[in-house]
Amino acid sequence: MGGLRLESYEDTLNNLHIRPRTKTQADLLDTNPALREDYMLGYWLDVETADSPSLLNIEQFEDPFDYKLNIATGSVGAFKPTRVDLVETFNYLIGLRVKTIETIRGVKVVTGTNPKDEEVLIIWRKVKELDNAGLEKFLQRLTFNSRDRDFDHIYVNGDHTLEDPHSKVKMTEIEFKRLMFDVQDV
Repeated sequence: MGGLRLESYEDTLNNLHIRPRTKTQADLLDTNPALREDYMLGYWLDVETADSPSLLNIEQFEDPFDYKLNIATGSVGAFKPTRVDLVETFNYLIGLRVKTIETIRGVKVVTGTNPKDEEVLIIWRKVKELDNAGLEKFLQRLTFNSRDRDFDHIYVNGDHTLEDPHSKVKMTEIEFKRLMFDVQDV
């Protein structure tokens, strides 16, 4: 089992992907310093860098076993793409006390309890390999049912069409982003 490593400030900067500006936008920002500052603080990070891996690129959750960040190698400005364990990171974020982790037909199935002692099921899949119909069949074969009360919370990466009469099925990436970036009262 590998050690835990926190993303550094430099790693975050290495992973920012900026959408190109039009010439008109660039000219306007270059000639108006006050506007440029407001723009950088209020818009740039939220919109132009929104799909950057450090800011949690939701599209990369379609293959959660291949999420990569550019990690500094020690040389100034040098970095290398490094795989990030989203499964383990998510377990830490929700405070999961893991009971089981199994890989079944390419799907990682995690069970455990959260800090409120509620039962949790987490399903990690490659979305292109296991679509919604396949996910439903997979859960039925494992005798997990989103409509029953075996689990208090069920997390699934990718969009899903699971029946959820008890409002307990959540998209992993939405919870991940909420837990990483929402300011919590302590």
